[in-house]
Amino acid sequence: MSILFYFAQQHGKSILLQCFLTLCLLISTVCFSAQVEDEPIKMQSQNRVCVAEIRTVQIAKEIRPSAIGLPIQGKWSEVKSLPDQWQERWPDYQGNVWYRIKWNYQCPKEQQNSLSLMIASISMAGQIFVNENLLWQSKSLTNPLSMHWNMPRQWIILPAGLKQGENEILIRVIPDQLINSGIGEVLIGETSKIEPIYKRIWFEKRGSQIYSIIFELVLAILTLLIWIFRPTEKAFIWYSICTFFWIIYIGKNLLVEPFLFLDNISIERIHNIVFLLFTWTSCLYTWRFADRKFKLLERSYWLIVALDILLIIVVPDTYLKPLLSISFIMAFSCYMINCLTFPWIAFKSKRLDTMLLAAVMVLIYFPIGMHDGWHMLMHDGTLLSPYTSPFTTIILAIIFALRWTDSMKRIERFNQTLKSTVLNVKAELLASVKKTHQLELKNVKLQERIKLAHDLHDGLGGSLLHSMSLVERKEEKLLNKDQVLSMLKHLRDDLRQIVDTSASLNTQCPETPVIWLAPIRHRFNQLFDELDINLHWSLPEKWLFEVNIPDCFAYQRVLEEALTNIVKHSYATQVYIKLQFDMDGMLTLYIEDNGIGFDTVAVEKAGLSVGMRSIRSRMQKIQAKCKISSESGKTVLYIMKKYTK
Repeated sequence: MSILFYFAQQHGKSILLQCFLTLCLLISTVCFSAQVEDEPIKMQSQNRVCVAEIRTVQIAKEIRPSAIGLPIQGKWSEVKSLPDQWQERWPDYQGNVWYRIKWNYQCPKEQQNSLSLMIASISMAGQIFVNENLLWQSKSLTNPLSMHWNMPRQWIILPAGLKQGENEILIRVIPDQLINSGIGEVLIGETSKIEPIYKRIWFEKRGSQIYSIIFELVLAILTLLIWIFRPTEKAFIWYSICTFFWIIYIGKNLLVEPFLFLDNISIERIHNIVFLLFTWTSCLYTWRFADRKFKLLERSYWLIVALDILLIIVVPDTYLKPLLSISFIMAFSCYMINCLTFPWIAFKSKRLDTMLLAAVMVLIYFPIGMHDGWHMLMHDGTLLSPYTSPFTTIILAIIFALRWTDSMKRIERFNQTLKSTVLNVKAELLASVKKTHQLELKNVKLQERIKLAHDLHDGLGGSLLHSMSLVERKEEKLLNKDQVLSMLKHLRDDLRQIVDTSASLNTQCPETPVIWLAPIRHRFNQLFDELDINLHWSLPEKWLFEVNIPDCFAYQRVLEEALTNIVKHSYATQVYIKLQFDMDGMLTLYIEDNGIGFDTVAVEKAGLSVGMRSIRSRMQKIQAKCKISSESGKTVLYIMKKYTK
């Protein structure tokens, strides 16, 4: 060790070399300590006055119970070394077995100290006798049996129960037909020397697995929480499920007494089903970690797993042991093949975290799996996975952190891209809205121009036509000043009405229909009288429901246009105008003349009639129905609109 210290000091500039040398130093210290721990027992056994030394270990089958004492044993055979499993000696034997350990004890009475007996394991249940006196026995000696195959035990033996010279320890072992049965290492000596060895063995068989469960459980819960908040991360939920199966699997090794109402065979069935599910879900979590799915392979293996589980459940106890061995080998092979093939999947994924996971599987999981797989199959030896579990858990936590960090970075990049995209779209939308607003302004201006043209055509145009007709009727007679002034006032009033209509749409509707149409009646009655045309009006005395001002202006313009067209084109002598309100809220404006008529279809197709287009356009704007029918001697214009009473 001093050489290692000196070498580390001389190469202190290299951090990696320091770490490596420190690790070597720790390993050397552990090995040296273990040697120093074992040696004093042998030395003190030889040098001290008190001597406790195992001389022989023998084994025999239990023939039958005895009515007066210990059961009768068969022929004793020598056991070369411990631990021992008798399946190699008696492959088909399923009965109880006795181990007889003869050991020599020499100690003066004035120096007699208590001794410790340590047995690493008893598979499955058993009893221990010291000089035919019962020292200990399992809580349950019948099915379901207590399970001590992974439970080291230590007892204090008082000098009063010992003899000077040869002593005898009898160990009765009650086996389980599915597990290789026997006993583990047996030590007898001073308590101060046996205690450290017992603690080391206890840590190997139980303590390390408890620590492994704690580490695995913490990471499983963390990955489960990650999946709950991010369900798209399927790898985390499969890892969590896989780890929970593994915790249940190695947790069975910590059982000492039967669990709930299950017997030993049922526990072994469940144990193997859990291992089968663990190996399969471990494949799924690694594949999902690489963002890969193998649909046909996964469906096929799910079917195989389901059939295997069904067989494990229904197969009779007689054939269960070979089935469990085959099932274990199949599941273990699946796990090992995945460890070897996953690096290729990780390489194709081009992801750092996936490649790191592949390295862990090849460099750690595969060699440890090969070692532990054999010992799990034989139910013998020390597993390495509990020792490496804290180390591998930390590595997996780092890999998962890399995966989570990469996901967060992708989200941040997406958010940044989304933000810039939103800003660009916002700018484009503002430009589009601005352009649309400009187009709407142009459209409004155009509509106002068209409306103004229609108003000029229907209103001022009609007044001009009225004035022209009046002048023509006077023929060669000159108009006096009052007549000319009257015509100009009419034109001024019409122009003012057009301006007022365009500038103020909130003007109140006249109190009655008669007042509303009074200006038009006055103007056209005078004109029609000059032209010898009889004009008949039928107007209600009051409004039965409210008509808004835009509709009033629209009806007024349509009426002016219709009367102007009668003057210009119809050669009529009789004109009927009727405005009526129904109780259902229907307004109807009816205009009829007895003129020469015209072809409505041809005129509409030709599109030459400004008046007809103006009438239909105005009615469409206020959502009123317009119908024109014409024949020789009768032309009728219907305007209808439904109002809410």
